[in-house]
Amino acid sequence: MENRYLAAGGIGAVLVALVAAALWLLVPQAAKTQEAAGAADVRAVLALTPDDIGMGDPNAPIKLIEYASSGCGHCAAFHIETIPSIKKEWIDKGLVYYVLRDFPLDGVAAAASLIARCLPRERFYPFMDLLFRNQPAWHSAEVADFRVALAALAGQAGLSPEAVESCLKDEAALARMQKGRDLAETILKVNSTPTSFINGEIVEGAAAYSEFDAKFKALLSAKP
Repeated sequence: MENRYLAAGGIGAVLVALVAAALWLLVPQAAKTQEAAGAADVRAVLALTPDDIGMGDPNAPIKLIEYASSGCGHCAAFHIETIPSIKKEWIDKGLVYYVLRDFPLDGVAAAASLIARCLPRERFYPFMDLLFRNQPAWHSAEVADFRVALAALAGQAGLSPEAVESCLKDEAALARMQKGRDLAETILKVNSTPTSFINGEIVEGAAAYSEFDAKFKALLSAKP
């Protein structure tokens, strides 16, 4: 992560405050000092919650939960190159239920994710796709002013500048993001993105579709 993302400011004074608040990403939290979690704790963290936004049939036999940062290049590649195949072959056929959870790695990524979570649920994944496909335009060393690019993308999603500011002022949403990230780091031992869990089994990194396909088939063949 480049410190300039935390120091550059944001969409007006609101994003400046948000980016400053997002320093929690760099500061050890009290929860992170607890001892290793047990299997029950892992299951509890991976259990679906009302805050989760999923794709597919929630009753599907396979649950795929991914922790990702909207500003992560490997996450962008995974969503552009691999997720479409998983969606076509598994999610759309009712065999996999997919959930993306936020694990922002810096303040700019946290801001982008807050905007995504502020949209109607049916527009969440289209906006995440927009963020990933346009990542170099808002989250790279070459971007002169990421706030302009991020506001423009939010506008494409139908959010006015006023609505964007309102999203970024949502302290409760920021707190939920903080809590989710802390639990993933502490209980699930997530330390990089993307990190996925297939029915509780961890898959680190932007694995190829073939790896997911093989794991999905193995799970289905093992069912009585």
